[in-house]
Amino acid sequence: DDWGLKIDIDVKSVFCNPNDRKDWSPKLEKHLRSDDFFDAPNHPKATFESTEVRVEAEGENTHVIKGNLTLRGKTQLVSFPAKVQITDTRVSGKAEFSINRKDFGIVYPGKADDLIRDGVVLKLQFSGSRI
Repeated sequence: DDWGLKIDIDVKSVFCNPNDRKDWSPKLEKHLRSDDFFDAPNHPKATFESTEVRVEAEGENTHVIKGNLTLRGKTQLVSFPAKVQITDTRVSGKAEFSINRKDFGIVYPGKADDLIRDGVVLKLQFSGSRI
């Protein structure tokens, strides 16, 4: 079955610690939306559009999805494993993978003790109609 994945993400919706909110979570989210990171005022949308989807089972993952991820106005080709369920009318799934933030122009250096890593984990859950 041929299918593709297109995701639009409202950068203003970025949030952290969904299962363990802290007093400082809102302040961190505001900083993540700023020019130091995602620059939401100038780049309000992040997108992903697949260029290839192939069946490739490993662990609980069923597919490998490859495509163009655009963050902060920069586009990079990424590839990630995903657990996908397909019916006659729907495609849904989830994925967790890492990107290098610097590949997308997110170069905020922070301070020596900020623990800001170059690798950022993205978690996706998607569901949509097959068209």
